[in-house]
Amino acid sequence: MNKSILIALSFLITGFASSYFIFSDSRKDASTDSSDIAAPNKSATFSNPFTEKDITNSDSERIENLESELSLLKQQLQKVESDLLDLATTASTNAPLSTPISTNKRWQASALTQRLYSLESLLRGGIDPTIAEDIVRRKSAVELKRLELQDISTRKNYLNTQQYYDELEVINQQDVSLRVELGDEQYDEYLFNSRQNNRIKISSVMLGSAAEEAGIQKGDIVLSYDDNRMFTWTELKDATSQGELGEYVSISVYRNGEIFSFSVPRGPLGMQLGATRLTP
Repeated sequence: MNKSILIALSFLITGFASSYFIFSDSRKDASTDSSDIAAPNKSATFSNPFTEKDITNSDSERIENLESELSLLKQQLQKVESDLLDLATTASTNAPLSTPISTNKRWQASALTQRLYSLESLLRGGIDPTIAEDIVRRKSAVELKRLELQDISTRKNYLNTQQYYDELEVINQQDVSLRVELGDEQYDEYLFNSRQNNRIKISSVMLGSAAEEAGIQKGDIVLSYDDNRMFTWTELKDATSQGELGEYVSISVYRNGEIFSFSVPRGPLGMQLGATRLTP
């Protein structure tokens, strides 16, 4: 046999032998690593953020937490739907880009508005039938004016222009506020009696936020902000963006049968908000 062939075969046999030992060692290492990975880490826990971590909670507490989380999801869905409507309407307008646009929010009859101002809800909430019918009629009249403005501005090609928003602002000033009509106390009772949420429940508090530093906790129920009653998370959100940024105001919360008052700076509080019902 040719000497060069013998040398090549010897190198080939040596290579196979080396590969075998290296592969065997790597399989042992891989086997060790796999067992380490597969072994459960008792200190690590994984949980669904939409379920209660404390399995000792009673059924009523679990239901309450689920209702709060469901309400939060509905609010987030309404916000997404509103944003999509804004995008769709903006895309369809023929107004030039240079046209100044007002910062006023576009009006739309939300499901919440329709439910709040329905005659059935008002009567179920204990409102006098004569007063309830008067409120619904005046509210409907304003909504009809908004619809008419949308129709006219679309036909005359000035929808979403400054002229449209100026005319809309005039109509908005004629709007009916159920809370103003009834007053805080009766409005609170109406919401509760008509089985609607009348309180803001804090779903979570961000670490390092103004809320955490003030002492606010998850599960607290907001009663007032800057000495004004709060019934919905949108009211609280709007209130935090008013006034001078950083100015300290009071916020009152209900916790375990007691009322606590904290001082917080105006601006983002770092809280995730939900809704719940509480006896007035």
